[in-house]
Amino acid sequence: MKPETHRCKCLHCKMLFVPDYRNRGRQKYCSAEECQQTSKRARQQRWLSKPENRAHFRGAENVQRVQEWRKAHPGYWKR
Repeated sequence: MKPETHRCKCLHCKMLFVPDYRNRGRQKYCSAEECQQTSKRARQQRWLSKPENRAHFRGAENVQRVQEWRKAHPGYWKR
């Protein structure tokens, strides 16, 4: 038997959509490109607002890690 389809309202465009059955309780945005971009912005803001994540990419060890990666991958940014 097919599961019952439950529709949700997108937080960005306010249109009704059928969420993916695996994420039915968590999906808040539809699959439209603009809504996905808004969703990503919201996720990033939520992640950066946590105190333990504010300095995640700062510090001497991260600077060294990035410098080593850049030496190992010369010209990456030119592609």
